[in-house]
Amino acid sequence: MDLRFLARGAASAERARRRMELRGITPNGYPLWNTFEHGAMLMYHPNYALVVAVLKRRTLPASRSKAWRMRLTKPRARLWSDNEILRLRRVYLMGTREEILAAFPGRSYAAIARAANARGIFRKPRPIPPTGNVLLDQILSRARTKHFTRADLDAHCQSDGYFSNRKWSRGAFSHIYHARAVRELGGTFAIKWVS
Repeated sequence: MDLRFLARGAASAERARRRMELRGITPNGYPLWNTFEHGAMLMYHPNYALVVAVLKRRTLPASRSKAWRMRLTKPRARLWSDNEILRLRRVYLMGTREEILAAFPGRSYAAIARAANARGIFRKPRPIPPTGNVLLDQILSRARTKHFTRADLDAHCQSDGYFSNRKWSRGAFSHIYHARAVRELGGTFAIKWVS
């Protein structure tokens, strides 16, 4: 193997470094960071507005980049490999929380859920607990199938938090709000008389 090409590249890089130190600027024309600027970055780091105000010749993107190179910021999250995405499709849909965390060591459950949802993988929603009112149970299940949240029901029915705050849990069922929700969800009432 011919190493002359690599040796020439190393020598050229060393000449470029010396040239930058001599001139005090990068090949793109930006000034090199000096010790005062390093100290100011260490002192004011989380407050980038203050860093930019103190360092007049540095822009916000340059300050953020330097903070990352000085290891003052957290490293970015690891990218998801193809193998992990395949495992995500298998495990995330039906596995328990413990199985999911065991399948992806070093990742939090929130990060796993974000990665799955970004790829169109969603877990089945938890079943709706029964409320003790047949009509209200039907309204809530119909709202879920039509992708209505409880806050949406409150907004459409003008129910003042009846659905989102579960005001029926104290036994105060409001048939007015139920009627409005049935109408909003595209349903009608049917009466069945029991003799």
